[in-house]
Amino acid sequence: MKKWMILLLMTMLIILTACGNNDEAEVPENNTSEETESEPAEEESEDENESAEESESAEETSEETAENSTEDTADNEESSETESTDETNGSTGNEVNYTAAEHCIMTQLMECENVPEADQFQAYNDLVANGTLPQAPGSGCLACGVKYSFEAKYGESAPLTYSILPRSDKMPGDITNTSEFVQQYLFALPAYFNNHDEEALSFYLPETPGYNALFANKASGNYGNHMTYSVFIDSEVENLDGSMNVYATRTYSHINTHGVFEVYARYTVIEQDGRYYLTDYEELENTRIE
Repeated sequence: MKKWMILLLMTMLIILTACGNNDEAEVPENNTSEETESEPAEEESEDENESAEESESAEETSEETAENSTEDTADNEESSETESTDETNGSTGNEVNYTAAEHCIMTQLMECENVPEADQFQAYNDLVANGTLPQAPGSGCLACGVKYSFEAKYGESAPLTYSILPRSDKMPGDITNTSEFVQQYLFALPAYFNNHDEEALSFYLPETPGYNALFANKASGNYGNHMTYSVFIDSEVENLDGSMNVYATRTYSHINTHGVFEVYARYTVIEQDGRYYLTDYEELENTRIE
């Protein structure tokens, strides 16, 4: 009986000892868990601090960008205002301030309202004098001179308007002066070669050498885009047969000259059936001038 009592007591003692050991073993396990959870808390705190610093840095950068953008906008507005002011004052870039008369010339006589003809001639002379335009051979034909100057400087000009040429209202058969007769013929050539009218041919007596040459030249197509800029009558010489030789200098260009030429020629004029006719011509000199 005692043995059983001893065994029972020993068993109870072992059970109590085992329970005590289990209670002590559970405490370290909980501490480990708390440490593991506390470290992320510290890292989260550090992340929050870094995020706050990054946020502050981003705000500072944003403020600097905004300030720079504001400054750039102000600079652009100031530049725009300056350009606008310059444009208003007509002084932008290489813009030239022309007088009304000079503007008339530089628009090739297209914008000449209320500009007297005398002022147009003076403006042309001034623009030649200051080197803006090259000098054209003078003939009293301002439009011819302007056309010449623009073609000489820029290689092109406004399309030809035949009304600018110094033509009279007289028909060839009504002209009674040989110099005027030759001059009017030479200013009629552009309209003839450019297919505007046939009047130039009517200055010639049909079937004469000059008539046939003029007709053949037009038919060739080599004389298109024709222009007479100036005509000077140099002299007149009467021949023994009653015909007249008129010597004239003409400044001209056409599609195949690729520049402006000056030709000195002799024109033979006869009187027949109560009017003058051309019968022939001969080029004596032909020189490129531009």
